[in-house]
Amino acid sequence: MFVYDVVEVICLVHDRGKIKWASLMLPEHVEMLQDFFSEEAPKEKPVLNEDYINEMELTLQQAIHDKKKVELSYYQNGSIKSVIGHIIKIQPTERKITVQEATMKQKVPFENIVAIRTIE
Repeated sequence: MFVYDVVEVICLVHDRGKIKWASLMLPEHVEMLQDFFSEEAPKEKPVLNEDYINEMELTLQQAIHDKKKVELSYYQNGSIKSVIGHIIKIQPTERKITVQEATMKQKVPFENIVAIRTIE
């Protein structure tokens, strides 16, 4: 019983920081702070080694050959995004892969791809 009481007191003390100042702030300030803390800091583009790039290339070839659905993760504007779908076209001259998910097609540049995995 004693441990439970200590955990409960710690939780209350920890929560008190947010509760204490909330009544002194205008709703506009609260919204501004929520927006500020919800934004992620921009990430740097990961550097991929040659072995990993070769592994991704094999996964890509298998997905195309077996017509499997893939999850393609790519870097864009300081964050890692992903798209799930079938690879319908590889454009070596434009250096892009076209992925179709349902009715939407998306082109992803080769140099922005950070991960590829097949989905069963």
